[in-house]
Amino acid sequence: MKNRNHKNPSRRVPNKDRHFTVNFIRNEIEKGMQIPFNEFLQNYPEIERYNRVLYFVTTTNKAACEAVMVPVEAGTRYKDTLESAGKLVSSVDDFTCPYTGYEARFISTNPQVFDELRKSDSNQLNLFDDEV
Repeated sequence: MKNRNHKNPSRRVPNKDRHFTVNFIRNEIEKGMQIPFNEFLQNYPEIERYNRVLYFVTTTNKAACEAVMVPVEAGTRYKDTLESAGKLVSSVDDFTCPYTGYEARFISTNPQVFDELRKSDSNQLNLFDDEV
């Protein structure tokens, strides 16, 4: 019997690409915060690191958590808290996670990208817009 919970290892992102993703995100944090990444880690609690990373980079929960050293389970709780407060928006569509290679929603705490995340790339939602 096939294990349905087993993920296809061929879809996993190679480690070098994972390191590139994490380093890219960390560099964006350093540019945005104008402090070294180690100082960012030392001076901000987990929820604030999670909030800030998603302000500077629109990405998946997993990629954000890996970049700022927040356990994914905690990141999921922080996501729910910020989303309930209206401070975080998830994409309508799924995209390929730059860290895992699996389909996931992109998230952001940057209000300037909220409208873009709420738009769908799917024509199915707009199927009847041309009808009168």
